Amino acid sequence: MNMKDFRLEIVKFYNKIKLSEKFAFSKYADGEWLAMCRVNCASGNGEWFINDQAANSINMLIESFRFKDPGYFVGISCPCCQGQAHQQMVYESQQDQEHLTFANLFVNANYPYFLEHIIPEFEKKDNIILVANRNSDVSLLPFKVQEFYGVGYNAWVDDLHLVEELKQKKHENKLFLFSCGPLGNILAHQLWNDNKSNTYIDVGSTIDRWLNNDVKNKRCYAIGVSEYSNKYCVWG
Repeated sequence: MNMKDFRLEIVKFYNKIKLSEKFAFSKYADGEWLAMCRVNCASGNGEWFINDQAANSINMLIESFRFKDPGYFVGISCPCCQGQAHQQMVYESQQDQEHLTFANLFVNANYPYFLEHIIPEFEKKDNIILVANRNSDVSLLPFKVQEFYGVGYNAWVDDLHLVEELKQKKHENKLFLFSCGPLGNILAHQLWNDNKSNTYIDVGSTIDRWLNNDVKNKRCYAIGVSEYSNKYCVWG
């Protein structure tokens, strides 16, 4: 298996953002993996739950996981964070190594790099479209948001209408940022497959510190010095 370096991977995507390349990045960490395996994910803390209505969403999530395209990149859990699930995700994704990267690409020991290099690139943009929790205060972000779409906690089931809504907008030369759980994976796939004139990035919880939208789930990597804030993830 080809080895990947945690820092070199984020640098690769930083360069894509800096050069305004068109691509899609969809990340699948432990929570998304649980969803594809039909397991509830901390529903008591505002995450998602599996019910009969989730069947279509699960299928769409799996389709996004296995979608193949030269400009589409899939982030999966690393073995140091997820153990043997890493190899299962490699196998189940059916992706080649070129289109696989770390689900933790922007977090843990890479989070300072994200703050110091990628956030300033976002600040230069005037074309950002954000999908995040509807309780978000986008005015606190260090970059300008041209359009904001607010969704709920169980958005991957309850807010699927947004897929067709955004397709119909026929956006061009926009930078989409998704901070909305598994819905972000579905959007990255569906929108990239429909319209490759934009860039689509699942940034996950990396911008929660500004959005002030999630009092239940504070991410360890972003809180001072912790085990996760210093964790340099490994591929194999």
